[in-house]
Amino acid sequence: MYRYIVLSMGEAAGTSPEMILKATKALSDTFDGGVIVTGDEGVFSHTASDLSIDPCFSYIAEDEDDLQRAEEKGVQFIFYRSSSIDISGFRYGAVSAETGRASYEALHSAVSIIQNGLASSLLTSPVSSKALELAGYEERSVFSLLSRFASSSRLINMIVAGKMNIFSLTHRRSLAEALSSVTRENIIEALVSIDSLKVSKFFDKDKPIAVCSLNPADRDGEWTGKEEGDVIIPAIEIARKIGIDVVGPVSAELLFRHAAVGEYSAVLVMTATIGYAASASASPDEAYMLTWGLPFLRLGIIGDAGLEKGGKGCASIKPMVTATMEALRLSDRNYMV
Repeated sequence: MYRYIVLSMGEAAGTSPEMILKATKALSDTFDGGVIVTGDEGVFSHTASDLSIDPCFSYIAEDEDDLQRAEEKGVQFIFYRSSSIDISGFRYGAVSAETGRASYEALHSAVSIIQNGLASSLLTSPVSSKALELAGYEERSVFSLLSRFASSSRLINMIVAGKMNIFSLTHRRSLAEALSSVTRENIIEALVSIDSLKVSKFFDKDKPIAVCSLNPADRDGEWTGKEEGDVIIPAIEIARKIGIDVVGPVSAELLFRHAAVGEYSAVLVMTATIGYAASASASPDEAYMLTWGLPFLRLGIIGDAGLEKGGKGCASIKPMVTATMEALRLSDRNYMV
């Protein structure tokens, strides 16, 4: 029996259906696991027709009992119906309450499938916060939806880019809000959380956590802002006193040069933008998001919903192919414990 990975449809009006159709097609001859795609059948059929893609799904499941029967028969690529969008009003690039509900229901179905033991891990596509808002949901991101579905408020996202494991002190905030969160208490709390994860096989326990500076250093080695001296350095010193192996602050240009060759077990940056920029530069087509704190393995495609590229046939599938392969590898080797 296959070890199944669930691929959840993101924003239907963006590139998610195209990426999933093409990625599963690319994997169909080489993938050793099974794939379940949750999403809107009409949107996938519409996209496949428009882009002349021959879907590789050999079974369409109506519910979880039907899905279980398909798995017992050894079906490798399964489509699981999770919503119904009126295709007559569907337009690529145009989000709506209907597409927001569809992405919500696709993710909810995917989580339910895993929680009921019908899959081992989850791979998510980007959603549209606007579509979720139009649909009336308080949650506006995959991260917040997962917190709701898994009833967990202690989730931590990490960017995996080559040999770099990047954590951010803040996420989805304006720069002003992010700067106000750079406090001793928040940095110490983040370092404690990261250090607690190092029990996992995913990390090299013999290497330190590196803290990225907020400000650049001038030619005399002094920081150009006060945050390093007043906040970051004292937080690092306290973390060391409680037994955390941590170095820094290190300026971004030096830190990521060393992180890219695997000198650190993990990296903590002060703002998410720095982490995303570093991952895009170091591993543009292979970086992915990994979420800690869930009772199952979750990987996420990094990027936006791709509304401007929806239905145009130009979406890159390499990130999804790579992440799907990684999801199978990580679940097989039980890296999360």
